[in-house]
Amino acid sequence: MAYNDELGYILDNPPILRGGVNAETITTNKTLIFSDSTYQLLKNTTGSLDVILPSPKDGGSFWIKSRASSSSAIVVKDHLGNTIESLTAREGILVVCDSVNWWDVINA
Repeated sequence: MAYNDELGYILDNPPILRGGVNAETITTNKTLIFSDSTYQLLKNTTGSLDVILPSPKDGGSFWIKSRASSSSAIVVKDHLGNTIESLTAREGILVVCDSVNWWDVINA
């Protein structure tokens, strides 16, 4: 689906994503699905763990932040196991997908 210049939705107030934030301590690899919260605030205290993204769906996205205060990395991987980014303490990433691939848009 391509965007065009036709007027879309007009929002008088910013949207609120009820259930859109997940703050969690992970102790094993985490596989995301599209019904999971858009914002993943993850604390890893057990060494390097993977966050695995679902198969691409056009327009899908996740914000993932490492809440760890140590050197426990969170490795963000696509559905095929390819590394997109390794997040150290307090780093975050916005990942988006088209119908084929996941892309890192913002890494901070």
